Amino acid sequence: MEKEEMGKREEKEYYERFTNKTKFLKNDYYTLKKGEGYTSPPSSMPAHELKLLREYMDGINLKQIGQSLPQYKKSIMLLSFLKGRRNQQTKVHAHVGEEIKELLGRVSVVGRDFVALTTVTERFWIPYSAIESASVPYGISDMPNNHQQVVYDDTLRKKLLNDFSSTILKNDVLKRQFYEEALHVHLQAWTKTKIIVFARGKEFKGKLLKVSSGKLTLKGRRELSVIDLKDIQLLKRSTPFQMFPTFVQWLKESFHSLWPKRRKKWKA
Repeated sequence: MEKEEMGKREEKEYYERFTNKTKFLKNDYYTLKKGEGYTSPPSSMPAHELKLLREYMDGINLKQIGQSLPQYKKSIMLLSFLKGRRNQQTKVHAHVGEEIKELLGRVSVVGRDFVALTTVTERFWIPYSAIESASVPYGISDMPNNHQQVVYDDTLRKKLLNDFSSTILKNDVLKRQFYEEALHVHLQAWTKTKIIVFARGKEFKGKLLKVSSGKLTLKGRRELSVIDLKDIQLLKRSTPFQMFPTFVQWLKESFHSLWPKRRKKWKA
């Protein structure tokens, strides 16, 4: 009994001797004795220094992976950057034909080999192979990904715990959250949609019929177009509903420009 008391006393004295730099370890001693918290601290560094060190290590590890796998470096770097830009404005320069187009929009989907940008009137799908660079637009702060709205659903939580795979596969939104879809898989959800495809230096318009065997089939007004997915540089979709706010703004501007002229006529 006396030996046990001596051991506890020595342990307490050990924690009490910590310097101010590791003061949080001293405080953890009493928390751990209550059966709360982790059995040991992750580091003797202060929490803020540890966070910065982990971010630095993640960046170094990512660079090492890119150097070891040069054929996948571009995709790995873009995937890491774009994941941190979900639901935020991002600028992408992409090779489209012989030009480099600048596309600006909100990152809505980050896939295994593509990114989807959404604007008020349009939606773009850009393969990583066509991207020259991606960056944060000037005047917009480079903020972490903390603006996603999450709705807590206790029923969904239970389904994920008890039957994870089938629950995810039945829900497209959850599938995109947990898995990085390839472009050909993602486009299957957009069949029967009118899109514009830029590939092989040409522009193809039509309704998306199917995506299979590495090929995309469009139905135009007069003919069917079969396009290899590896040749696609950009896909674009515009809908009347998406363009409605722009149309309303155009009506307002036209009305205000005509109204003074009419008033002058009435006064005359």
